[in-house]
Formats: sequence, structure tokens, C-alpha cells
Amino acid sequence: MTEDDGERGDASRISGARLPVLNRRFEFKSYPETRDFLDRLADLSKREEYYPNVSFGKTYVNISIDSEGQAALNERQSTFLSEMEALAAAGNGRPAGR
Repeated sequence: MTEDDGERGDASRISGARLPVLNRRFEFKSYPETRDFLDRLADLSKREEYYPNVSFGKTYVNISIDSEGQAALNERQSTFLSEMEALAAAGNGRPAGR
């Protein structure tokens, strides 16, 4: 445990266990589809007041939600994750590897 971990308290733990980082990669057929997803994700982030780590290229978007972010979303009973998945599906995005 680092000094930083001790200062965070239990915010990143559920039932005493640290949550793993949640990574999602969505692939799109074109840049306009990617851009549309990113715009909608930005709107969702503003509404939920949660901003995951995002990286993207022409036809893909990588999203990482650390354990603290997951704990915060769980505490608020947020639908961020399911809405993010629905936005990708609506924009013809598909999870990588599927």
C-alpha cells in the first residue's frame, strides 16, 4: 500500500476488496460515428458529473474507469456504464473482440 492509497480511504473498495480497472474499447466503422459517440459520451459525463479516462483514434475509443471511479458510480447507483454501452451500440459501435 502506498501512502497515497492510505489517504483515499475506502472510496475505491467494495466489501473490502479493491476493484480492478474497468477498460472498454469500442470500434466504429468511420470517424463520424466515433465523433458522434464521443460527443454523446461528453453529454453523459456532464449529466452524471463523472469523467472517465478516454483515448481514441479514427475508428475506436478506449475508456478506463479506475477503482475509485467505479466505487463513486456504485455509491450513486449511477447508470453511467450501461448508458455508455447503449450509446456505443446506438452509434454502430461494438466492443472490441466481439
